[in-house]
Amino acid sequence: MAQVFFAKVKSVLSADTLVLTSQSGKQERVLTLAYLQAPRIQANEKYAFEAREILRTLLVGKQVKFWVLYKNNSDREFGDVSTPLFQSLIEYVLSKGGAKLRDNINSFDDDEDIEKYRSIQKEAESAKIGLWNPDVTKVELVIKPEITSTPYDAIVEKVLSGDRVLVRLLITKHKHSVVPVLISGIRSPRSSSNDEQGEEYGDEAKEFVENRLLLRSVKVELIGESLTGVLVGNIIHPNGNIAEKLLQEGLVEVSDWQSSLLGSKLMSTLRKEEKEARLAGKRIWKKQAALSSGSSDSSKSVGERYTATVAKVISSDTVVLRLKNDEEVTVQLISLKAPRQSDPTTSPFISDAKEYARHKLIGKHVDVTVEGIREANDNYEERSLVTVRTSDGKNINEDIVAHGYASVIRHRKGDAKPDYWDGLIETEAMALKAKKGIHGKPSNTGKLIDASENAQRSKPYLFTFQNRNTISGLVEHVISGTRFIIVLPKEGVRLVLVLGGLANSNNKDSKEFKLATALANKKLYQRDVNIQIYGVDKVGGFIGNIFVPPSNIPFQVTLLNEGLVELHDRSVNETKFAAQLQKAEADAKAKKIGLWENYDPSVEENSAESLVNQTENLKIERKYLNAEICEVLSNGLVAFQIIDSDKEKLKPFMAKFHAASPKFATVSSVKRNEYVAAKLKENSKFYRAKVLDFNRADREVKVQHLDYGTIETIKLSDVRALPAEFSVSVYKPQAHIAQLSLINMPPRNQEDYFKEAIYYLEDTLLDKQVVVCVTYQNPQPGVEYDVELYDPEVIATNPTQTINKDMISEGWGLVKKKNLKPFELLLKRELEEATRLENEAKSARIGCWEFGDVEGDDDF
Repeated sequence: MAQVFFAKVKSVLSADTLVLTSQSGKQERVLTLAYLQAPRIQANEKYAFEAREILRTLLVGKQVKFWVLYKNNSDREFGDVSTPLFQSLIEYVLSKGGAKLRDNINSFDDDEDIEKYRSIQKEAESAKIGLWNPDVTKVELVIKPEITSTPYDAIVEKVLSGDRVLVRLLITKHKHSVVPVLISGIRSPRSSSNDEQGEEYGDEAKEFVENRLLLRSVKVELIGESLTGVLVGNIIHPNGNIAEKLLQEGLVEVSDWQSSLLGSKLMSTLRKEEKEARLAGKRIWKKQAALSSGSSDSSKSVGERYTATVAKVISSDTVVLRLKNDEEVTVQLISLKAPRQSDPTTSPFISDAKEYARHKLIGKHVDVTVEGIREANDNYEERSLVTVRTSDGKNINEDIVAHGYASVIRHRKGDAKPDYWDGLIETEAMALKAKKGIHGKPSNTGKLIDASENAQRSKPYLFTFQNRNTISGLVEHVISGTRFIIVLPKEGVRLVLVLGGLANSNNKDSKEFKLATALANKKLYQRDVNIQIYGVDKVGGFIGNIFVPPSNIPFQVTLLNEGLVELHDRSVNETKFAAQLQKAEADAKAKKIGLWENYDPSVEENSAESLVNQTENLKIERKYLNAEICEVLSNGLVAFQIIDSDKEKLKPFMAKFHAASPKFATVSSVKRNEYVAAKLKENSKFYRAKVLDFNRADREVKVQHLDYGTIETIKLSDVRALPAEFSVSVYKPQAHIAQLSLINMPPRNQEDYFKEAIYYLEDTLLDKQVVVCVTYQNPQPGVEYDVELYDPEVIATNPTQTINKDMISEGWGLVKKKNLKPFELLLKRELEEATRLENEAKSARIGCWEFGDVEGDDDF
């Protein structure tokens, strides 16, 4: 008796051939039933399918015993199988007419079982069972089945990959179609082939499907085709949808392009499964999970849910939330893209879209779900991608898309998506059909009139405004705690409102000034308000009161109660609320809070010190250089390379440097101002650099590249010792750091304007050839030159026009006015011209001046 083995039936190739696996599933062997010859299913021979069905329905996935009786010359194994249902599969197949004895059966006459097999076959033949039935009809194979709403009964013939199977669709009893089908809604990593190693988890996904579907009976609902003509279908097993199971295990990801085929309801189910696997860090998501869990801030943890108040609406896809601890975080509504200034088709809708989001959200308590994290880069900070729901459960992301005030982002592979993303696509399609928002025509809202352009412009409006009890408006911008830009939509007017009865603070760095501004932002920014107007100041600002509906108490009372401002004795009676204001200030004095904490009326503030005249022995000696701007730094400084014979040596020098860099010695520590070789993040190559700072705790080094000016913070492991042959004494640094003469950047607290000013410099200067006019050397530590920059093409026709002037005229450069250094005082003519250009930009509301003075408010 031959040795008996135990195995599991993985597949049935035909009525005479089985694929068996070991108990562990790691080994496979093909066993052919001895002495038998079954119809070939691959050749679609008559009764081949029916014969294989006898074994498929009986054995696939079952444990069996088997033994090998003989092998042929190619080591192919022939044997028999037994189960509790039968002692011999050979006999069972013969009795069912699933196969016949081989033509060369006479060569096995020495086997005592042959006669028994002949007898069984003769009985089946006499009874006209199976292939002996003369009425057996050959199965007709249809090349391409019809896509219908009725699911097909089917058999999974082969698993091609984790998301693709070969199925036999049983159209009718005698009409089948054997076709490849993509498992709907998912994409699997590539599995291995004979020629190529697969992607990570590709083979595991394929094995997962094989273990559950191979040669199993399933339902297949065809829903469409891919671009290459491959059918797409829902594969439904009695135990459920295989796509959901794969997503649960983190073996596949959702396939976005199939969204329109499945519909939002089914896709939402799949995305929920994917999201859970992603958050759990299963398989393909293990790296993303590590990144997502890197933040200790609960408001930035993927999957986190919290409540917050909407403090600011930046656009229809970006809002600022105020948390319970009063911290503010900027978040982006996931999958939404608001109208952009850079997109001419949507830019006319920017105001309407922002206003719609403001009206829906500002000051509201909302429920926030963090769906993903947008990682920080050189231009943007890390930002949470969120779903925002109002207290009544309305999904604001969907609502904004439904009204046409944002488009839906088609995400890149691996990007986080909400489980309702497919619903957003459908909602967008409906908005497009209805021509809502950005899908229709821009509103005819006229340009707002600036009633505070100057004192002369404001006075005609005063008579109209002061004769009205209250006027409805919107706080568009908080200049300070006592000065606001108000939009009056009904009147089509924008104006500056100054709170009446309060003394103006000249100390904008004081704690109270900052707290007053912060409180005004918290209570009033972007809110609908009522205002009263009873005067104008010398620069066109309207003087009055502001109320937050439904309150009839002016906001001045809130500021005075907190001790953040003080009364202006001569004007307090004009407010009509003098008694309330005086009481509020008296209460704050009694509590000794804010300004009154250490108040001593006998002490007067010292006047500012006069400038020391240090210009007697100074001269401005201009030097002109041809140069190329190689970097714009984050603080507005620029780095340039002088175009001379020395620069021509840079390319061969760097080629030699890069070739030698693999041998540079590693370092265990560095010192500030030390010269090193540092790896640039952009291309992972080493360059000469100077150490600006070293964080020993985090083992991070801040460096500035000597030949290109770039500043980066890198790991200590990305720093190498600089060999003597590449030292600065051998070849001097090629990057020179300069400040633009007489120009300040917009204030850092005006983040959007500051960034736009940096972008302006990058667009204007980066990698461009310029003429550099040096007005002064070493104007401050770390800066080599104070410069005026010229565009060579412009000065060919206008020799006095500088890029410095252009920046001021465009509203992105602020003229230095305070704490001028002695050499800057000598640039009197240039300073007068710069001030003239700045005033023109202010009047035209260009650049950072669009809402008025970003430097602060004036006395009234």
